[in-house]
Amino acid sequence: MLRSYSMKRYLPQKDFPTYIFIPGENPHPKKSGGHMEGLSDPVSETIDLKFPDQSEFLRYSLDLFNHGYFWESHVYFEALWNSHHRVGSVADFLKGMIKLGAAGVKLNIHQPQSAIEHLERARELFLSVKQNEGVLFMGFDLDFIVKQIDSTLATSEIQMFQVHPKWV
Repeated sequence: MLRSYSMKRYLPQKDFPTYIFIPGENPHPKKSGGHMEGLSDPVSETIDLKFPDQSEFLRYSLDLFNHGYFWESHVYFEALWNSHHRVGSVADFLKGMIKLGAAGVKLNIHQPQSAIEHLERARELFLSVKQNEGVLFMGFDLDFIVKQIDSTLATSEIQMFQVHPKWV
């Protein structure tokens, strides 16, 4: 079960895709009839750690995730992850967000055990970043994110949550 999503946007001038991709329910975004058909995978610049709030790519990735576009957010967070060469604290944080998106996809297709596995891995990644960088990283309260994951895992009916930085 998914919660309703707030209208808060971090990059309101960029439109959302025409539909939320749910495997088995609508066209895969990259295939015929998909909302990303014929488009190249997104490519991102690295995040300036002094000003992460200025990354439009990060802002849009958060918008996608927080509004239930879990597969799409995964694609955008992965582009950021790749730009950081998949190593280090920024990459681990982004991989945690990728895992949260994957958990949302699994919940949308009624695979709660797979969602739990993604949530557990995301938790590990956020705790690793916290250990290396501290509680507040790029404006994100890692303790709060971990508490949201823990709360989600403690319920009998898993629901996704939103992730909001403190820089807004």
